[in-house]
Amino acid sequence: MLRSAASLTLRHSRKAVNTSLLQDLSRNNYLLSSQSHLRVRSSDFLRTLSSQTKKEEPPKKKGGEEDDETKEIVLTPGETVVAVSRLGLWAGIFAFACACAFYIGRELIPTKMSPNSVFNGATSIIRDNAQVKRVYGDKLKFYGKDHGGHREGRRNFIEHTQYPSPDDGSNRTRVRFNLEGEFNSAFCFAEVSSGMSSGEFVYILVQDKRSGRVITVVDNRAALTAKQLSGGNAESSQALQQLLGGGKS
Repeated sequence: MLRSAASLTLRHSRKAVNTSLLQDLSRNNYLLSSQSHLRVRSSDFLRTLSSQTKKEEPPKKKGGEEDDETKEIVLTPGETVVAVSRLGLWAGIFAFACACAFYIGRELIPTKMSPNSVFNGATSIIRDNAQVKRVYGDKLKFYGKDHGGHREGRRNFIEHTQYPSPDDGSNRTRVRFNLEGEFNSAFCFAEVSSGMSSGEFVYILVQDKRSGRVITVVDNRAALTAKQLSGGNAESSQALQQLLGGGKS
């Protein structure tokens, strides 16, 4: 009886110890879990604070501090040389294109001082001149610089000179072209002045290539000299023109 009572007492004591151990373990686990939760919450709180401080951080002011955008714009010496060379290349291309456009426009839209306009006006007057028809025939062909092809019209380069006149200060355009007729050929010379009306010429001359004989189709040089000497007075200009021999046209 005593043994059985002692064994029962031991069993009850073991159960009590086990129960207390389990309770202690459960308490420890609870404490650990709560501590981990607190650590997580504190880390989240710290992250939130750091992000807010970054957002509220004022922008960098001018001074010794460098800006990120400024760092990106700064070029190395090699990159600077490449950029400048590219800029110079594009500027040269633009200038060349503008020059080409200017000369093409001047050829397509000629003024009274352009070589082609002087050439066209002079040829129409020479065609109607009776003395030229009598010497060279009715079928006349005009062309520019003789390259052996004898092509007519604007397709040829018209030899010309543009210069300011030392007499009256006006701009002058002088051209030279070729005439080929049924009987002979000749050189033609014509000149216009910016001080004269459109369609008027300072002179138009036709010089035979063989004999050198000159046919004066238009000559207003005496009239221009008389006008310059008279100072713009019409009566004085007419008197001086008659004195100098007049103008032939």
